[in-house]
Amino acid sequence: MGSTIYLFAAFSLTWSIIFIYILSMLKRQKTLEIRIDRLSEIIDDGRKRKTN
Repeated sequence: MGSTIYLFAAFSLTWSIIFIYILSMLKRQKTLEIRIDRLSEIIDDGRKRKTN
């Protein structure tokens, strides 16, 4: 019975780490998407100024 507790603890810890990792990757992806959108706006503004 004692070894099953350690197995459950290791299983829970592993999935917790995976979950936290996925959340951090989602946050980074959202940050990158925002930065890409800002850069796209800057590029578009620059192109508009060149043509005018």
